[in-house]
Amino acid sequence: MQLSCLLVIVGGILFAATQLYVEAMMAARYLNGLANGLALPSTLSMAGEVVVFYKRGTYVSATEQMCCTLGIFMQIVFSVSWSPDNDLTADQLQGVLCTIYGAIALCLATVFIVESPVQLLRQGDGELAIDALIRLQYPKAVTAETNDQLTEHSSYVAHNNALSTAQAWCQALPALLRLCLLRALYAMSTSMLIVFTLTLASTRIYGLSSGPYMLFGLLRLAGSCSGAFVQDTLGRKLTQLIGFMVCGAASIALATRFSTEDFVRLPDLKKALWILLIFQYFAGLGYAPSSVFLSEAFPLSVKRMCIAIAYILELTIQLAVCYVELNVHTSGIYFYGLGVFTLLGFLFGHWYLPETKYLTLRQAQQKFRDFS
Repeated sequence: MQLSCLLVIVGGILFAATQLYVEAMMAARYLNGLANGLALPSTLSMAGEVVVFYKRGTYVSATEQMCCTLGIFMQIVFSVSWSPDNDLTADQLQGVLCTIYGAIALCLATVFIVESPVQLLRQGDGELAIDALIRLQYPKAVTAETNDQLTEHSSYVAHNNALSTAQAWCQALPALLRLCLLRALYAMSTSMLIVFTLTLASTRIYGLSSGPYMLFGLLRLAGSCSGAFVQDTLGRKLTQLIGFMVCGAASIALATRFSTEDFVRLPDLKKALWILLIFQYFAGLGYAPSSVFLSEAFPLSVKRMCIAIAYILELTIQLAVCYVELNVHTSGIYFYGLGVFTLLGFLFGHWYLPETKYLTLRQAQQKFRDFS
């Protein structure tokens, strides 16, 4: 975590110190990407291990989905509202913010971070595990709940230590396939074609107004917040099914707004814009459980590697879409495909994704062992 923070700080300094210097900006983005890739698997894995089981859904979903969508929203706000007459460009402002946030994160990682009690037990450090549990609760004292958590973590570690590497991968494979499909759909919901469609519709209808862009980011953030805060009440599965059902219908409705002609009528563009905004809210809602599933589905010895594989697939989908020709015909085909795949994902989630609300990590892992 400290290394990731340092990379973000260095990248931010490069952004802030240069103006229209492409090589430095590319280097800064590479550093930020490297930091993000280093942090995500450990963050999701650790988040599921340090939080009590009856709050795991909310905290884990908020850790990834809310932070990611908040970053998107902030990027949109600065990109569309920052005046070119200011001394700092929008990219330089981003660099300043990266430097500040990286420094804050470095301080938090150095002073307040608590090692996972699960990992400490796995290393045989029982006393350090108890100390970590005490630091993670209030009041900071050994209570009955502390002992219960220690017992459950010990059982979780013993269950996973009994698995060989081959057995761990065999148990992880069904969950990995399911969650790779889920994260691939997640990548499609935030791809370059989504941004192109938003820009096309907004520019044709509202000109240079920044309102639709801000509303786009705000609705995605609101959907992620709503999804995160109901993970331990409505549950993972119901949240995902509601989001997928609406997103699938909205995608197909959006695709019908684009005719086979090069010119799209203004009323169709206006409807497409509002459908796209609705889609973003329910996409934030529907994909909120994916972070929780990643944190709890895999055997302990291969958990970080499986999370990394799912994340690599997600980014590969994002990169592949960037090579698609951006035009209204492509948007129509893309949204038809996205709608069909999302509705299939709805059926897939109904049949093959388990409900893990109020389950311990050991119980949740067992739910993902096969395709039943």
